[in-house]
Amino acid sequence: GIMLKNKKILFAALGLLGAGLIFGYQAQSEAQASLRIGGRQSNFGQGQLNGGFMPDPSTVNIRSGGNLDTRSMNLGAGCRGHVTANPDYILRYNRPAGFLRFYFRPNNQSAPRNQRDTTLLINDARGRWHCNDDGGGNFNPMVDIANPPGGQYDVWVGTYDGSGQYVDGVLSITELRSNRP
Repeated sequence: GIMLKNKKILFAALGLLGAGLIFGYQAQSEAQASLRIGGRQSNFGQGQLNGGFMPDPSTVNIRSGGNLDTRSMNLGAGCRGHVTANPDYILRYNRPAGFLRFYFRPNNQSAPRNQRDTTLLINDARGRWHCNDDGGGNFNPMVDIANPPGGQYDVWVGTYDGSGQYVDGVLSITELRSNRP
């Protein structure tokens, strides 16, 4: 009797653990599925850079923001902000150098904080998330990637303060540590 009861408890516990893993994975997949990763459509264009590119930085005008709140998507540490489903920019990076930096600088640096506080969310060529809120100072996001892989980078510029808030500015991509927002 006791041995059979212990086996039933063990199987019940394993069943619950397995269900938890499946549902946890499904929730993360569903959240990430709302962001379009690895596609060909973006809001503000696409570019291709090779390691050692000139001029450095490479820049693109972006309007940040969107209606999707990334805080609930479990993308990784520091991943927050309101974005659209499509990335704002797609970079194809070939023959990578040893360092790659992305940063965003709003056009109006003297606007109130809630009108210029932006975030960066980047899905790299290996599917890893790199996110930042204020790493570049003055509410400007900055993401550094050491030994970046070659391939597609999907880049979102989010707004910190909510859906319906949009910030115009410049996304910069650089291989030089001296370039900052």
